[in-house]
Parts: sequence; structure tokens; C-alpha cells
Amino acid sequence: MPTPVPPDPLGRGLLLDDGDLVLRGTGLAEVQGLANLVQALTLRLLTPYGSDRCDHRYGLSAGAAFTHPGGTRVLRDLLRLEIVRTLAADPRVREVADVSIDEDRVGRVLTVRVLVEALDGRTTALTADVEA
Repeated sequence: MPTPVPPDPLGRGLLLDDGDLVLRGTGLAEVQGLANLVQALTLRLLTPYGSDRCDHRYGLSAGAAFTHPGGTRVLRDLLRLEIVRTLAADPRVREVADVSIDEDRVGRVLTVRVLVEALDGRTTALTADVEA
């Protein structure tokens, strides 16, 4: 009898491409490990806080940062704090090591780059366009 393979601590899920499920052969493509974590964290950043019907605490609350009366520095600081709060809520994240926000702002959209240490000690980066 073969030895069972332990489950990946970073999980597995269905692969998405620009929000759509990906077909592979006759079934749905899956993603696992670090790639699954990156996909899940990116979805957290792209989902407006409170809009998920199954978990009202899920998502990024960026609106307050964009509507705060402070200047650009305050906007970036508030957004950085909210990104850390959002990503640290995932139990597979050990640490949000770095958050950088692109200087080029187009309207109410900012490109954020995040460096995350996973529960298993591996580090990965993700990028997302965040809007209010």
C-alpha cells in the first residue's frame, strides 16, 4: 500500500484566470501550494471589504484611505496598514514582510506590491491594482 502524501499546508483550490475558472482537459484546473496562496491573497486584495456573502469580514477596505482628508503620505500609510490587516487575516500567512505602493497613481487606482512569508517559511511576492 503506497504511503499517503501529506496535504500541502498552503492548500489547494481551483485555478482562476482573470476571475474565470480554467478548464484543463475535461475538468477544472487546480492550483496548490505557494501558487494557491498567492491567488488567494490577491483575491483578498481585490475583493471590497464586506462584499463576500459568506464572510462579511473578508476583503480589503481601501475606501477610507482614499477618502481620508490627509495627503498622499497619509493615503499610503492607511492603505499599507489595511493591506497588512487584510493579508495577516489568512492563517497561512506568518508575516507581511513588505508593502510598497506604486508612485504612479491613475485616478483612484494604486498598484501595490507585497512580500509575504508563508506559514511554511517560504517567501513570495504578489502584485495587485487596488482601487477605492
